[in-house]
Amino acid sequence: MTPVTTITVQKYGLTIPAGNMMRFTVPSNPTTGYQWFTDNVTGLVINQTYEATPTIDDIVGFGGNEIFTITAEKAGTYPFVANYQRAWEDKIPEATLIQGLVFSNGTKTEATDPLLSVSFDGTVSPTAGEVVKITTEGNPTTGYEWTAIPGLSSTRSDNLVILNSTYVPTLVDSGIVGSGGTYEWLVTAEKPGTYEFHAQYKRSWEDEPAGEFFFNITFR
Repeated sequence: MTPVTTITVQKYGLTIPAGNMMRFTVPSNPTTGYQWFTDNVTGLVINQTYEATPTIDDIVGFGGNEIFTITAEKAGTYPFVANYQRAWEDKIPEATLIQGLVFSNGTKTEATDPLLSVSFDGTVSPTAGEVVKITTEGNPTTGYEWTAIPGLSSTRSDNLVILNSTYVPTLVDSGIVGSGGTYEWLVTAEKPGTYEFHAQYKRSWEDEPAGEFFFNITFR
């Protein structure tokens, strides 16, 4: 079950008020002629930048990451689509990022960093049957745990399949407790499609979560 991509999620709150930012980071290599082009982004304010991977002696061709920093002026649910393709070719894109972005009516915070950050490292659009690893930080010593919400662990072919769910404590000096660690899920899909992964951070005895995130993975 070797993952073809690792998706790292940073989530700082339960909801994201309109005016605050989300960030999606995906691999890119413009030296190949491929670029990320956005589509269906009405109502969104998008800042798209490219960051090359640092190399020794300024060697070119190694690629880097495309970074989409996104907000909306009004609360609502917005579709966001980005395709990785060559501008002069008329064929199916090499990869597709499809996300449903939800901005709430809550009070805008003064945070300068995105309230949700999702980074893809590897194949953005895996083939059905390939494995994707999802990671996020948490600290169960506080009583809170990240859990994929009910329904996503179904083995039906029309759902994302969760193959494994683990917690990996951060290595610290002996005797130190409460340092937290990383939650990891291995997921796949039995047939092509776009699937949502949804997780909540909560105490088992409480009804309302303290944190939550969701995003889509497209399998070819």
